[in-house]
Amino acid sequence: MSTLQIGIAGAGGMGGHHARMISAREDARVVSLFDTDPVAMNRLEKSLGTAAQGLNHYGSLEAMIDSEELDGIVIATPHTRHADQVRASLEAGLHVLVEKPMATTTRDARDFIAYSERAGKVLAVAYQRHGEGKFIKARQMIGDGAIGDVRLVHVIIAQDCLGIFSPGASWRADPELSGGGHFMDTGSHINDILLWTTGLEPKSVHAFINPEGTLVDVNTAISVEFTNGAVGNLSYTSLSPEWREEFTFYGTEGVMRFGASEPLFVHRKGEDIRLPKTPGRGKPPADNFIEAIQGEADVQAPPICGLRVVQLTEAAYKSAASGKPEAVG
Repeated sequence: MSTLQIGIAGAGGMGGHHARMISAREDARVVSLFDTDPVAMNRLEKSLGTAAQGLNHYGSLEAMIDSEELDGIVIATPHTRHADQVRASLEAGLHVLVEKPMATTTRDARDFIAYSERAGKVLAVAYQRHGEGKFIKARQMIGDGAIGDVRLVHVIIAQDCLGIFSPGASWRADPELSGGGHFMDTGSHINDILLWTTGLEPKSVHAFINPEGTLVDVNTAISVEFTNGAVGNLSYTSLSPEWREEFTFYGTEGVMRFGASEPLFVHRKGEDIRLPKTPGRGKPPADNFIEAIQGEADVQAPPICGLRVVQLTEAAYKSAASGKPEAVG
C-alpha cells in the first residue's frame, strides 16, 4: 500500500500534535500545511524534524486542496471555521479528521455526515478519550448492565483557564471564531464522554450561563432530560483554582463514578464496591484515522458522536438565551 499523503489545516497546538503523530508513522506522511499565520507554519515544520522539512505552506485551504494530491486532511482550526473546511475537504474526496467540536451547529453536523456518506470517505472526530481504557471500560460495563438502566447523571468539569477566554487573549475568546467558551471547548470532551459511555440521547435542556465579564460562557449549569426519561445536572467552570472532573451515573442497579484522575468506581446494590481493572491506552485519534483510511480499524469517534454533542450544545445556548427549557434538535 502506498504512503498516505496528509495535509494539516491549522498549525496550532492540536494541529502540531496530530502532525507529529502522523510523521512518526511509516505508512503516512505530512506533505503540506495550511494556516493564516506563516510563523505558525514555520514553527510547526521545524518541530517535525528533518524528515518533514520542505513541506508546502498555504495561506488558504482551497489552495492546498487544489495544489496537492492528498489522501486525507486534519482540520484543527478555530471551531466556526470547520463548517466550510470540512465540507470543502469531503467534496474534494478527502478523508477528514476534525478537531472537537466537530461543528458548532446541528445543521452543519448533519451536513458533514451526509457529505462523508455520499463521498464514501472517513470522517472522524478527534475525541482522544475513545481510545483510553478507563472510558472504554465504563462504556462496556454500562452496556453490559453493570448498574442497570441509567436514570440520573451528575457531571462537573472545573478548570483554571479563565485567561484564554478573557477578551483579546486568544481566538477562543472571540465567539465569531470559537462559537462559545468553556462549554463549547472543554465541555465538548465532557459532553461526548457522558453521551458516549451511557448511550443516552438528550431530549431537552434548561441552561444558565454567566460570561463573567467575557464575551463567551465561563460558568454554565444545565438541567437535562434524556429520551429514555433519565435526567441530569451538568456543570462547567473555568474559574476553579484546581482541575476537577467527575462523572457519576446512578442506575437502577447501582452507581458508577470516574474522572480524569480518579479510577473507575462501581457499586452495585448489595455488593462490595469494585474498582474494575481497565485496559491500557488505545489508539490516539491520528493513528486511528490512518488505520481507518486503510480499512484496518473502525473509526473510534465517528461523526454521530460529534452530532450528539452539538445537539446538546446548541440547545443549551438557545435555552440560556431564551430563559426557558429548549428541545434538542
